[in-house]
Amino acid sequence: MRFVVLAAAGFVGLAALTACKGEDVAEAKGSTTCDPATFEFLVGQDKSALEGVTVPEMVRVMAENSPATMDFHENRLNVVHDADGKILQVTCG
Repeated sequence: MRFVVLAAAGFVGLAALTACKGEDVAEAKGSTTCDPATFEFLVGQDKSALEGVTVPEMVRVMAENSPATMDFHENRLNVVHDADGKILQVTCG
């Protein structure tokens, strides 16, 4: 009997939390998969703009003339910035 009461209370709590989500939920920008078009909005912004953006698991942020490995990972987001930190290019690979 005690289990049934606890399970019912948990369900009611979960339903209340779901109802509270409402209009305060902000739409996340970005994606968990690498598609350069999805991340084009970053070009021209400071590299700090990456904070709060949904990105793939692998992200490489580098200066425009930095050496980089040539290995290819189709789901890696590459973010290239200039000396001032302004994002110049987003690619995958």
